[in-house]
Amino acid sequence: MRTSQTSKYSCKSRGSILIGVLVLLFLMSIVILKFITEATREIEYQSQFQGQEDLRSQAYCVFDAALATLHEIREIDGQLYRPVQGWGDPIGYSNIPLPEDIKSEVKITDESGKLPINHNNVQIWNLLFEEMGIDLSDAEILTDSLIDWMDQDDLKRLNGAEKDDYELDSKEYKPSNEMLKDFDELRLVQGFDEQFFNEEDGTPNQFFHSFKQSVSLHNQHPVNVNAAQGLVLNVLARMGGFDGEYLQQHLRGPDNLTGTGDDPWLTNMNQIPGFGAGLTAGGGAPPSNLFGATSQMFRIEVKVSRGASIFLIDTLVGPKGSAAQARTQNASRGQNSSSRVRKPTSSRSTGNKSSSGGSGYYPFDVIHISENRIF
Repeated sequence: MRTSQTSKYSCKSRGSILIGVLVLLFLMSIVILKFITEATREIEYQSQFQGQEDLRSQAYCVFDAALATLHEIREIDGQLYRPVQGWGDPIGYSNIPLPEDIKSEVKITDESGKLPINHNNVQIWNLLFEEMGIDLSDAEILTDSLIDWMDQDDLKRLNGAEKDDYELDSKEYKPSNEMLKDFDELRLVQGFDEQFFNEEDGTPNQFFHSFKQSVSLHNQHPVNVNAAQGLVLNVLARMGGFDGEYLQQHLRGPDNLTGTGDDPWLTNMNQIPGFGAGLTAGGGAPPSNLFGATSQMFRIEVKVSRGASIFLIDTLVGPKGSAAQARTQNASRGQNSSSRVRKPTSSRSTGNKSSSGGSGYYPFDVIHISENRIF
């Protein structure tokens, strides 16, 4: 009897131990699984940074190739006029070697094809607003208010608004008396708050987007008629007295297609029939600082990727001296100068000394540069 009971107790004890061991193994497996999961995430996280640094170096390598392409074509042709010269495809032109697992894209936009924000010509702004579909009475308010906002005096234009007007309207701000820093600043300017933004939620409307597509906050050079499109070309045609549609057809070349190898370009405004008979006060010549035929300022957007990892560079590039001018303007605004970023550590990306905004191998300055965001 005692032997049987002892055996029963021994079996129960061994069963309890076995259950305890199994529970312990189960808990250990959970801990180990959690550790492996966390370790995997940490490895993936660290590998992203390592991959990003490599992609960053490749991106600056592509950016350097884009600058080199602009420089070489300018040296060959004497000036830059249109992307069909070859700088529209800097990767194809430079034939830059890249690792097989990396994909790259680069887009160069001629910022000179937009109207400079620093113009105080009433006719230019009135025509632009009219081309956008805004009534003349409202266009005159927008024009005068915009010029009053940016000019350095406190003299109110006929349909404009100065410091006293904003105070009477219980506004807690006054005209900045300097060029626009950002298009969103327009919501502070008399008339624009009603015309350019939806009344319900304050979001930008089609007028805002049309204005943004047509105007440059950075370009202070004459508008390149080779790059002008849409509303900008219409304004130039009316100011200069030429046929915009004829010019577009001419620039499409014999095959009537844009962006093909047979597309010509203008080197001066005298090549446009009828130029000079525009809507100028008193019948005088159109403003010389409005019309041009050369590309002076570029937006260069670079995208490199490996699998799901992506690195972006968004830059604004101008002729030598542009960076110093931008720093002077930003200093007057109480802002920091052109954005600064860490230089790439790869030796392949150190050839472009001008990427910091100073002097270098290429006749360009980088006015603005941002990484992994659009400015």
